[in-house]
Amino acid sequence: MKGYVFSICLMMVGTIALAYNNLEYSGYPRNTSCTGECYEEYVSIYGTPSEIERAKQELASADEFSSIRSLWAGCAACHGMEGQGMAVFPKLAGRSSDYIVDRLTTYKNRGTVGAMSSTMWAQAAMLSEEEIDTIGRFIGETLND
Repeated sequence: MKGYVFSICLMMVGTIALAYNNLEYSGYPRNTSCTGECYEEYVSIYGTPSEIERAKQELASADEFSSIRSLWAGCAACHGMEGQGMAVFPKLAGRSSDYIVDRLTTYKNRGTVGAMSSTMWAQAAMLSEEEIDTIGRFIGETLND
């Protein structure tokens, strides 16, 4: 049995060697290494890692809704990027902040509002009160009819 397994392994190595006979080892541990001139060029274009991180933080601090942007992407999957509503999922654009906060709080507490309530229970259950307030403000302030 061991001889059989060994011969299969040898056949596999031989097949790989035939299929990839022009591979060349470059001495780098991986193909995504960027050192020397490559790194200097990258830094001249994008900045150092700490400068990049500072720029990201500055952008985030300028956007009062940065904390819920990724959450909104989940909402938008059903309600549309502009909150226009899609299929059985209701329109959110034009709704007040208080309306959204009330609905999300109701769903978080497993309350029934309409036919799609059970779909929203799991979504709202993941949200903190702060996130619910921020999503409410985001929809109320940025998604207009």
